[in-house]
Amino acid sequence: MTPATDAPPAENPDRDRHLHVRVADERTSIYDLITEYLEAAGKAPDWFWRSAGRLEGTEPDNLEDLLANAFEAGAFIAHDHPEDIDFKWVTEEECERERRKEERGEQQREAAKKDRSSLSHYA
Repeated sequence: MTPATDAPPAENPDRDRHLHVRVADERTSIYDLITEYLEAAGKAPDWFWRSAGRLEGTEPDNLEDLLANAFEAGAFIAHDHPEDIDFKWVTEEECERERRKEERGEQQREAAKKDRSSLSHYA
């Protein structure tokens, strides 16, 4: 064997990472960007969103159409709105931290909704 084959494989720092794609501005809605794509492509946004809403009962042909449209919408957004999208390669640990942070934010939003609804009782 040659020394090159005896050596352990070179460490690849990105090997254990996966891609997160997020909307850059939290005030921007991914739904609006997908709807914009569907309209620009001459497709029916209503059909897409209705199908996405009942995804569990979707037949394989509808699911394939839905996924193809979602993939095309992602390509459209990345091409026509690159400033609106953040691409980030993360490790499992970074992913878990991000998920916990999002969960805490969701819990805080739910608590704020409850506070507003309880206050509206007294208004």
